[in-house]
Amino acid sequence: MSLSPQSQLILRNEEQFEQGNWLVINPDDAALFSALGELKLTVLHQYYDVFKQCARRTEAARFDSRDLISNNSNFALTATTGNHTHTFAPAVGDVAAITDVLIFMPKAKAHLAMLMAMAAALVGEGNRVHVIGENRGGIKSAGKTIQSYGDVDKIDSARHCSWLTCHLNQAPAPFTLNDYMSRDTYNRNGIEWTVCSLPGVFSHRELDAGTAMLLDKLPTSLSGKVLDFACGAGVIASYLLSAGSKASVELLDVSALALWCSAHTLHENHQQGIIIATDTLQGVSAKYQTVVTNPPFHTGVKTDYRISREFIQATRQHLQPKGKLYLVANRFLPYAELLAEQFSSPSVLTQDNRFSVYFAQS
Repeated sequence: MSLSPQSQLILRNEEQFEQGNWLVINPDDAALFSALGELKLTVLHQYYDVFKQCARRTEAARFDSRDLISNNSNFALTATTGNHTHTFAPAVGDVAAITDVLIFMPKAKAHLAMLMAMAAALVGEGNRVHVIGENRGGIKSAGKTIQSYGDVDKIDSARHCSWLTCHLNQAPAPFTLNDYMSRDTYNRNGIEWTVCSLPGVFSHRELDAGTAMLLDKLPTSLSGKVLDFACGAGVIASYLLSAGSKASVELLDVSALALWCSAHTLHENHQQGIIIATDTLQGVSAKYQTVVTNPPFHTGVKTDYRISREFIQATRQHLQPKGKLYLVANRFLPYAELLAEQFSSPSVLTQDNRFSVYFAQS
């Protein structure tokens, strides 16, 4: 059993769980829960990959974007394994009598601030919120974010990680996820559309430069079934529909926050689509006329080429005959080589000193 550094630090301090009722937010590996099998825990996963492992699922989860807008509770998957209740959702619902929340440090400070507000509202004055993370992942500065809620102690440091605990000394404000959602209007190639975004979602509140390059090369006449892979806030799919594309769009991401924003982005622009939760293309059976993507290459704070390789390998199998792939990526990443392994004649549509836009056809 391989444990992340944060999980190893948790097991060093397992006695912390002897008191209180605990909620864990965004654990970075599933193996931790095998080691904590005797403890009763509630777990919120905003990322489908670890949830899938904990819940022992293999399939992707599909939602109609309109259903997510009509009823918030439609976007939640829950599985109980032993003493642990795991939920995949953008935010925690009603959880009775939680006294302690343990947050795994997210990459973005604004994401931590939002999670801290959610956790504080859940536990209330007199209880505790904990944050654990790697030193290189920003935990050293986390104290500044959480100290406004109460006194902060360092429980332990090991494995290049730290565990901070905030003792709430004031009544926190109520938490509503959509209070943190921004709505920004973008304009590209004469197309105007609104994008909804939350902290922790890729390129929050700005049009990523690589995505903008990709939009410049996308035919707005795309039709058939189109997959926006690693959709983030739904920027690409909504742009295509706003430009007049008659495509049937499906938007896929590992992040519940991203998928929640995608549903709202479609709604804001009077559009609809299928929302898919999964990592890479695992559990997806459909085949697509076109796949468009600005794919991730990070796992946490690490560059992870595995994601890129698995995606390219899987994409070929998920394209219809003569199906098309449009992809933008950082120029230093080896996508030309990866594409050449799976497609006969991939090409570079445009590039600058930072990004390359690729095209391939099955």
